[in-house]
Formats: sequence, C-alpha cells, structure tokens
Amino acid sequence: MRPTCLLLLPRLYLAMIFCVAAIGKLRGGRDFSGAMTGFLSDVTLKGGYGWYQGIVRSLVLPHAHTFAWLVIIAESCIGISMLFGLATRAGAVVAIFLLLNYLCAKGLPFWSPGSNDMADIVLALVVLFGAAGRFGGIDKSLHERFPKVPLW
Repeated sequence: MRPTCLLLLPRLYLAMIFCVAAIGKLRGGRDFSGAMTGFLSDVTLKGGYGWYQGIVRSLVLPHAHTFAWLVIIAESCIGISMLFGLATRAGAVVAIFLLLNYLCAKGLPFWSPGSNDMADIVLALVVLFGAAGRFGGIDKSLHERFPKVPLW
C-alpha cells in the first residue's frame, strides 16, 4: 500500500460531510435561508466574533436568501469535488473558506473541542497540500495530461 492512498480517507470524509450537509439543506422541510437567519441571529449576533457580526449584519442578513443558496452550492461543489477527486485542490480551498466562516459565525476559538470546524479545516489542508485527488480520482488523469495546472 502506497502512503498516498491514505490521502483518500480525508478526501472521502470531507465528501461525505459536505454531501450530507448539502442534501439535508435541500431536502429540509423549511427554507434554509430562514434557518440560516435564525442561526445567525441567535448564535452569531450574540456570541460570534465582533468583526464577523458586522459582516453578518451589513451583508449576510440583508441578502440571506442569496447567501443560503451560495452555502448550498458551495457544499455541493465541495462534496462532488472530493467524491470524484476532481479539482480537489480548488474544492479544498473553498472548504477551508466555508469552514472558517462557520467557525467565525460560532465565535469559537480555533482549539475549541465544541466544534469540528477546525478539525475539518486541517483535513482540507491535507487534501490541498497532498493533492489527494491524484489517488483514486479524476485529478490523476488530468495531472498526467496537464501537469502544469495546479488544480490537480
């Protein structure tokens, strides 16, 4: 067994959690923008980082429906990217951005055991720097054909 095959584990784990999250939001009985607005109002505006609260008040809440769809699209793209090993580096960057936003919205310190966000960020960094899509993914073929493109 080659050590690079171990990169498949964090990639597939991230695929699973992001696909499950996106599907849950799409199949949920109520509008996700309402749930997101409730979370941001109850959690972020009461306990999130101060600088992040300003972003939420001025940008996210007035456009909650748009941001809700952006979250669903981002989670879906990350899940598909990780599942098929397609542009996994780009998927990992988007995952890190999204997870940092989740962490800031909760107002938790990076080392907090109360959230998986930082652990998932570490897994996304492993996928990013390990080029995890090159083992058991479409990125392997793309890298062989286009070796200078950093996405794979």
